[in-house]
Amino acid sequence: MMITMDAPDQPLTSYAPPARRRGYINAMQQIAADRAPAHRARVYFSVPPGLADRPNWQRRLDSIRHSLPDVELLDYRTAFDSDTDYHEQWEALADTLDGLVLTGLHRDKRRPREQTLGPIARQELITMVSAGRPVLLHSMEHGLVPVLDCRPKRVGQEPHQRLRLTIPRDWSPGEPTLQAALATLGQAGSAPVERVPRQGTPKPAHLAHPFTPPR
Repeated sequence: MMITMDAPDQPLTSYAPPARRRGYINAMQQIAADRAPAHRARVYFSVPPGLADRPNWQRRLDSIRHSLPDVELLDYRTAFDSDTDYHEQWEALADTLDGLVLTGLHRDKRRPREQTLGPIARQELITMVSAGRPVLLHSMEHGLVPVLDCRPKRVGQEPHQRLRLTIPRDWSPGEPTLQAALATLGQAGSAPVERVPRQGTPKPAHLAHPFTPPR
């Protein structure tokens, strides 16, 4: 995989090659065009254990809802039954989702652009990216950033492998990849619609490769 290196003499707004960015934007535009009228997007916010008990939890939710005002935003406490196996519930939930928002842990305060996803969040990312759904990384400093634009680095070994994501140095919320993802998750209408699992969605190679395990 080709990775753009940090160069101080030019803006760095994405680590993804231009062709992959164009493919992502085209894919998001197609999803938006195919979205059924009155379909309200459903998005799951995946967070590390304990984050929902921290003082800034509500501030994080408010930040995401401000960026995604028309979506149905779910989290672990609203989407899952704590007495039932998570993995079985995730498989069923993922089939009904239109997008995924993730946040990781800041391992080093000197590197606020880096976040590390644990094994569960990494698998959730792979599931949604492989299905062609928009996946966004959230940080309080940068807001929502398409995972596509972040630099991925696998850390550790299976089954405990984690994923370290680095937000581009010169990231801006005006980037076309984010705008395409937001348009995909925008509300097309107000009438309720029945959620049904999606069938036979092919894996888009321009999205999945950097995040899946090496073969």
